[in-house]
Amino acid sequence: DRRTPPAERRRVAGEVGARWALVCGAPWPGEGSPGAPGAAGRGDWELVPLAPEAEGDGDAETHQVPPGTAIIKLSSGSTGAARGIATPMEALLADDRALTATMGITPQDRLLSAIPFSHSYGLSSLVVPALTRGTLLVLPGEEGPFGPLAAAAHAGATVFPTVPAYLGGLARLADPPPLPPSLRLVLSAGAPLPPETSRRFRERYGQPVHVFYGASESGGICYDREGSAAERGTVGTPVEGVSVTLEEEGRVVVRSPAVALGYLPGEGRRLGGGRYATDDLACWRDGELALVGRLNDLINVKGRKVNPKEVERVLSDLGAVDEVHVLPAPGGDQREQIVRAVIACRPGTLHAEDVLSWCREHLADHKVPRSVILVDDLPRTDRGKVDRAALASLVPRERLERAAGTGG
Repeated sequence: DRRTPPAERRRVAGEVGARWALVCGAPWPGEGSPGAPGAAGRGDWELVPLAPEAEGDGDAETHQVPPGTAIIKLSSGSTGAARGIATPMEALLADDRALTATMGITPQDRLLSAIPFSHSYGLSSLVVPALTRGTLLVLPGEEGPFGPLAAAAHAGATVFPTVPAYLGGLARLADPPPLPPSLRLVLSAGAPLPPETSRRFRERYGQPVHVFYGASESGGICYDREGSAAERGTVGTPVEGVSVTLEEEGRVVVRSPAVALGYLPGEGRRLGGGRYATDDLACWRDGELALVGRLNDLINVKGRKVNPKEVERVLSDLGAVDEVHVLPAPGGDQREQIVRAVIACRPGTLHAEDVLSWCREHLADHKVPRSVILVDDLPRTDRGKVDRAALASLVPRERLERAAGTGG
């Protein structure tokens, strides 16, 4: 993500073993010198060393990349450290073929591109179709929540992949903008779509929302072909060519040609050999998959996953922090999650503004806590463990909550 702070970029690079970053500082590379073949835009690119070994220290950790790897997606491990997902070209193409057939995407479709290309959702839904099949992408030309709809109306976009937070915002507006008549398919992924949001959108616009459930490790898993699954609390049925089974008390296990090769660094046997054991728990309801929980505690911020351990590790490096615990908290409408940091420190040694400034320098925006609670000591159980129930019941002081609530 181009908006990732340099400090986070360097840290993540070291954790996955990357040595260099090729960075383009312009939205589009500029033209090179006239008559210089292959020189177009070279001045807009910069090769930046990220790991010590790239600068000659020889101390950078390296990881064995599986043969056949085409790209490495970034994800977050159980410890909060970054990990890479080694993905072959065959898996990317298999996922594209399966999604195209399942969703009924045609060569005439134009895809509204309002989700980041750097995310797995944007990569599979937008970038790969454009690069491999020449699918036309419609990019919003203006910032703000109405930019995508204006672009869709101007360029005749037909398919709109988006996230529940955006659809919820539209559905709650008293006077929302019209949906361009060219849009024939609205997709929602990245986070669970609340049934009420799906219902309101359908009633307001006369068009259903099709939920799409997938993972960076395996591509598409399930899809709502009819557009009413969210209102029933499900994510539809398996994508074509994908096998979904429930193991270990309901753990979702995926088998398909789109599954990645493995993790960097290697991590158990969850991924590889055409099989991916997710952290999701689910059950079957009349042939449709219903997600009921997760094996871990990742925080879902508007469709983007935040590992609390990563935020805790960054905050632990901030002076005056004695101990910290990061957990999800309800957002503005009680259906969205925000990141809350409960920090133990000596009275008067730390302020919420200090915490936010530090986090904005070292973390991507969606990982920055929107709620900060400062305490003398973290509450603990009789066995000496952090009392998660007591943490969840803490009420932030109004001043701190207001200071930490900037940025959405």
